[in-house]
Formats: sequence, structure tokens, C-alpha cells
Amino acid sequence: MFTLHHFQNLRVAQAFSDYLTSIQIQNEIQHDEFTYLIIIKLDTDQMQAEEELALFLQNPNETKYLSASWETGSPSKQHSQLAYVNSNIFSNFIARGGLVSHSIFIACIIIYALTSLGFVEPMHSPFAFFTSLPFDYSQSWRFVTPAFLHFSALHITFNLLWWWELAGTVEKHHGKLRLVLLFLFTAITSNLAQFYVVGPYFGGLSGVVYGLVGYCWLSGKLNKQGNVLLPNAYFIFLLGWLVLGFVNILPVNVANYAHLVGLLAGLFLAFISPKLHTKG
Repeated sequence: MFTLHHFQNLRVAQAFSDYLTSIQIQNEIQHDEFTYLIIIKLDTDQMQAEEELALFLQNPNETKYLSASWETGSPSKQHSQLAYVNSNIFSNFIARGGLVSHSIFIACIIIYALTSLGFVEPMHSPFAFFTSLPFDYSQSWRFVTPAFLHFSALHITFNLLWWWELAGTVEKHHGKLRLVLLFLFTAITSNLAQFYVVGPYFGGLSGVVYGLVGYCWLSGKLNKQGNVLLPNAYFIFLLGWLVLGFVNILPVNVANYAHLVGLLAGLFLAFISPKLHTKG
């Protein structure tokens, strides 16, 4: 037996495993401390398995992979997988990220709890952006801290789900310093854009989330064998959400310019990342 690939996401690993099974490549999924391993039996042509992996990583949402999961799945198998995932929610949360991604996740929850319970008024708190020019640089943290403010359960849930999905992957594979740089750069640029174009009354992690989206998507395109990536389907969905915000048909207020500039900032960092030495 040999290890073909390490996946961060169980759902992605299972989709590829099911496809291999459908084309008569015997395999199994094993779980180590941080990842899900696709293990291939010895009697399998290793070159064929590696070719199939390369094709899968290019487009994991292709119809044939989705179909394979339906064809090879069984109720008992799905039930056991669901039980496994539910029983390991906390351990998966810990394994998914690291110190930086967990700290920002928890900080957002704590600050949301404080504002929801009335202990802090968001727009008059130390976390809010500057209300006027010129900026008071003795309070420079305000360039970043609006990212921790959220105004509804839906708002924080959407942002933290994407943060949990993407930030931990960046931290595990590109390092803590890279994630810190990505967080600070996308938070500052997206907050400044929203302030100058619209005004000072905004908040949320979504500018940073869009930065992660751009960074992960382009990183996957530039390094197809890497572990930091975002499938095209997710990228297109989030681009569509961005466009809907600009045409003003969403039922909620959206910081459109923070999203747009955050996305551009993440793409920029992914493009120059081979020249950066921030892993650690």
C-alpha cells in the first residue's frame, strides 16, 4: 500500500475515494492528526492513480466525481461517516487550524457576545473604525479591529464558517506568519476602501474572508500540487455574491467595497507569495 495524497477536508477525500472505487482502484481513507489520507492497494498502477489525482485536483467539482459518490455510497456507510464527523467536531476544529486561526475565531465570538448582550455599542466601541479624518494614529488598531465586529447571527456565522474553512488551511501549509500577514493586509485595505467610498459605519470579517478566497483560489492555480486551493465552483459562487451586493438586491446591508478590495488584496498576496519568506 502507498499513500497517494493528504486531504484537509473529509468530504473532498471521500469524493475522490468514491471515484477511485468506481474505476476499480481499491483504496481506503485513513485519518492522521491533521489530514485524511487516501491509501492505495499495492496491486494498483501507481501512475494511473497519480494521473487521476492530478485531474481531480484541477476540477474536484466535475460531474463524474459527484456521480461516483452517489453510485458507491450506501446508507450504512453514510451513517457511519456522519457519526464519525459528529463525534469528532471538536477535534476536527482543533486539527483544522492553529493558534492564529483559532484566536481570531474565538475573538470574533467573544466580541459578538459582548455587543449582542449590550455590554459594548459596536459603532462607539474601541473596535470601530475612525469616524473622521485625519486619522488618530495613536489608535492605529482601528485600521484592523472592525474585522472583529458582527451585527447578526447570520453575519458572524457566514464569516466564521469561511474563516474556519480557509484560514486553517493557510496556517497549516503556509505558516502562521503568512496568515497574520494575510489577515492584517486584507483587513486594513478592505476597511480603508469601505471608509473612503462609503463611510465609517461598517464591520465584519468578510473583507478578510474575500481576501482568503482570492488567496486560496489563485494559490491553487499557481501550484496545482499544493494543499492551499479553492474549487472553481466556490470561487464563482462567492464572485456571484459579490456582484449581487453591488446591484443592491440582497436583503442585508453588505460592505461591497470591503469585499472587492479584500478579494483583490488576497489575489495580490497569492501572486507575490513565492517571493515572500513568511512561513513559520
